[in-house]
Amino acid sequence: MFGARVHRCIFLALLSLLAVFMTTSVFMANMMWVLLFANWVFEGRWREKWPMARESRLLHVVVALMAMLALSMLWSDNWHYGLFDLQKKLPLLALPLVLLTTGPLQTSKLKLSTLTFGERQLVAFLYVGTVWVVTMISIVRMMVMPDLPYRDIVPYISHIRLALNICLAVCILVSGVVSTCSAKLPAPSRDWRSRFSIFNFYFSILLIVWFAVFLLVIRSYTAIVILAIVATAILVAFWSRMGRLRWWMAAVWAAVVLAAGGLTVKYIHDYYAPVPLVNQPLAATTTGGRPYLHLRDGMTENGNLLNNYICNDEIFAEWPRRSDVPLNHLFDNGYELYPTLLRYLNAVGLTKDSVGIWSLTPDQVADIERGVANPVYETFGLRRMVYVMLFERENYIHFGVVRDFTMLQRFELWKTALRVIGNHPWFGVGNGDVPDALHAQLEADGSELAGTTKNPHCQYITIVMAIGVIGAVLLLLLMIRALLPGGRLAPQLRDPLTVAYITIILVSFCSEDTLETLAGILFCCFYLAFRKTPSCTNTTN
Repeated sequence: MFGARVHRCIFLALLSLLAVFMTTSVFMANMMWVLLFANWVFEGRWREKWPMARESRLLHVVVALMAMLALSMLWSDNWHYGLFDLQKKLPLLALPLVLLTTGPLQTSKLKLSTLTFGERQLVAFLYVGTVWVVTMISIVRMMVMPDLPYRDIVPYISHIRLALNICLAVCILVSGVVSTCSAKLPAPSRDWRSRFSIFNFYFSILLIVWFAVFLLVIRSYTAIVILAIVATAILVAFWSRMGRLRWWMAAVWAAVVLAAGGLTVKYIHDYYAPVPLVNQPLAATTTGGRPYLHLRDGMTENGNLLNNYICNDEIFAEWPRRSDVPLNHLFDNGYELYPTLLRYLNAVGLTKDSVGIWSLTPDQVADIERGVANPVYETFGLRRMVYVMLFERENYIHFGVVRDFTMLQRFELWKTALRVIGNHPWFGVGNGDVPDALHAQLEADGSELAGTTKNPHCQYITIVMAIGVIGAVLLLLLMIRALLPGGRLAPQLRDPLTVAYITIILVSFCSEDTLETLAGILFCCFYLAFRKTPSCTNTTN
């Protein structure tokens, strides 16, 4: 109906909008991928597209995955969930089909006055810029609503999916900074293009720092680990190609690792370093003569023993005199004020009695009334992350508690899912029965997570549960085939940014069900438009 150039313009416009909406609107992102597919269909040119699709080994992996998930419905009981899941994954099939059979984004095709820039730069600019705007909105939300749980700071999509997009945005920015350094910054001049290049260079560095700080604010352990793994992979894989920059990059990376490692060790030491109260003989009564409760279970937080020096009589008598919020008040996180008060008193090294309650400052009372269990949690950064993980560890060691603890819940779900796989090793339980089988096993094991709606939180495990070991091995062989010389994906492995992107996806699969949400699917497909080596005929001609 339209010429090739018109369809190309529509493709670029829709892809640009997808770059904006994939982190800001689920509805609009859904619309964009549907319109991209529709434009691809109406464009026709099947004699060119069919050979491209047939020769794209990466597309074979995607088609095989969707085919095996559909086939596994034959031994699934829950067809309702299975069909819903297949429908949800349609963009995982449609977007690669469109992007791998359409000409890749060009590097220098568009012009704005005397400034020439490429389709790649346009889409990348919109993508990174949108991610930055979302982080700014999130920070404003956090400042305006200080009681907002950290998981709800990010609007539009989950904080986990935004963190993955931040990782890719950081990699895009670092790639641009490194390219600029390799080519040397332009000498300062009155030429506005030269000034723009210099501004872009330094602003990219500021954005990288901003994104790193934001990941600490939203407590995204996964994203921080991903960036660390990506940096290591890039340094190792492309060491010989980095020239004079490699030693600078290695030095910066080593400094960051040493600093983070040193601080982590320090914070672990601080967490367990005994406060003066711990080194004293256990007192039998309070200063008011009432008996203390000492559980002597060894549960430690901030260097103090959490379940020692508790006098409930004095707590229930004195707290109402300091606060109008009752001890049985329930916070949004599901915890009551009473255990929050005990943890806070313990964290600041006070006894859990009248003396401890009246030793609290008005600001500390206000923190407790807001649900703050540890003053360290009011900070952001590595220290808070370490303290949260150590508290989870203490709960698991002493009481076997996993519920409401991020990492421990994952371990519990992985262990249970692997048990399901052990019972159905070869062909899996079928795509429709993955959640049912997981939660049936949680019930059978008497797990704390029984009755919840948790997913396995590992894409690899989810896939094996659905299609079994045989299907997973077949997918693995197809993926290896795509990476080997002769595959369309193989030339891309010479591009550091592509390697970084693949690493982000593969690592995210370890701790997240990335393909179970639209935002995750779009993230896994979006970068295919940025491939540098054409896998098809240029459609702009």
